[in-house]
Amino acid sequence: MRIAPLLAVAIVLGVFVFGTAARGQITIDGRYWSYRGERVLLLGGWNHGHNPFIDHDTDNDRDNQGVSTPQEIAQAMDLLAAAGGNCLRCVFDPGMASGIQDMPFCGKAAGLYDLNVMDGPFWRRLDTFLSEAHRRKIIVQLEIWDRFDLIDGSWGSWPVSPWNPNNNVNYTSESSGLAASYRSYKKHPFLQGVPGHPVYEAALPARRKKYDVVRGYQEKFMAKLMQVSLAYDNVLYCMNNETHEDLAWGQYWMEFIKRTAKSQGKQVLTTDMIDDAFDGTESRGLVRQLRDRATYDYVDISQINSRHADESHWNTLTSVVGVAEKADPPCLLHMTKIYGNDLALDGRPWSRFKPGDTDNGIEEWWRNLLAGVAGVRFHRPTAGVGLYPEARACMTATRKVESVVKFWDVSPAMELLTRRETDEAYLAADPGKVYILYFTKKGAGSVGLKLDTLSGETFELRWVNVDTGNWGPTRRMAGGSTVTIERPDATAHWVATLKRR
Repeated sequence: MRIAPLLAVAIVLGVFVFGTAARGQITIDGRYWSYRGERVLLLGGWNHGHNPFIDHDTDNDRDNQGVSTPQEIAQAMDLLAAAGGNCLRCVFDPGMASGIQDMPFCGKAAGLYDLNVMDGPFWRRLDTFLSEAHRRKIIVQLEIWDRFDLIDGSWGSWPVSPWNPNNNVNYTSESSGLAASYRSYKKHPFLQGVPGHPVYEAALPARRKKYDVVRGYQEKFMAKLMQVSLAYDNVLYCMNNETHEDLAWGQYWMEFIKRTAKSQGKQVLTTDMIDDAFDGTESRGLVRQLRDRATYDYVDISQINSRHADESHWNTLTSVVGVAEKADPPCLLHMTKIYGNDLALDGRPWSRFKPGDTDNGIEEWWRNLLAGVAGVRFHRPTAGVGLYPEARACMTATRKVESVVKFWDVSPAMELLTRRETDEAYLAADPGKVYILYFTKKGAGSVGLKLDTLSGETFELRWVNVDTGNWGPTRRMAGGSTVTIERPDATAHWVATLKRR
């Protein structure tokens, strides 16, 4: 059968365009990310994570709820990219955006919002943000729902939010079941009104009708979000920020997003963020995520960093990694929040339970990478070091290490270390071939590395100063014994690569 020339050209072009789009989409390759056809290690840090397309920086403990210019945001992206960073976090707080930052996501007239009109500067800012990130090959994880945007405290969003029945023309407290004031996000009806949620399923018909009213507008919000975000191939979708809600809440929206993307011939990756991931394998929600490979494309385990420090952090982390590795298929692990900032000490917010100082944040970064986490990002100040100079140096150091040894080519190999003090050093390796050895700042700074079975082999040791991002000393060493490796000095965090010549 002959195909008309123009039709043949159209088919070829269609295959080319479709294939290019498919290769470009952020996707998963084993337990690591792949973007535009190549495996990538995601590294990030930013001085704001909530509505970062509106306000890119926070300069106080409560979060600066101001407004940055698009130029300021683009310049911060340039700073991130120059350091080797390629991932951003974007938590949606539409209540704060509309009522505090004057960037509404819906229409407004005579002082009341109209949820039927999903349009406004919120969406234009988001589109610009995603476009600028895309241009720099930066991956953005969108976190759709934030419990802190639904209460009177925290950002102070709920009293001024378009979702509040007092503030819109679309529903009342009576017709929606939503109150005008919430002191707590626990058992919040805004987060329960979806099919499959136990509370929704147990509700009487009259109560279900109220849930359905609110969900109808939530779906309008989501449809608008997808209209904007599906234009870009650098977007990941996480349903919640630190959710305490039944998993059915997030699963409903994951299915909504997947269905919407599929209707446009696209595939996207979705997940949810469980707050009690800090319980590690004792968190039933987290373990369900790790084992439900049909539902969760990857798992964000950021909250492991929120309660643990030092060796406890490593032990909790590697226990979760062990479950992820045994999943079928193995599960990719991601982190958008690494905690620790000197400014968070001395009774500042989060110091009550978040692990401490800037050094702790840097140590968490390297433990996570050596354990096999596919993407890491410093949390915003003052809970993390954001895009501080320390964070940028850490990213640059990581890229230097990666230029010698890829993190996906090694796995934890602590059994190869001797004379190690608690929390002194951490090792990942492909034994006999390549090694990455990290020294914390608090450790004594000298360990033994078992190279006993490698007689006749020669290795090159290259140091990187994590505090500056610069190369350090280099030397050769021979196999055939347990060799002593001592960090260059005690003034900085140090990481070394060891590669067989």
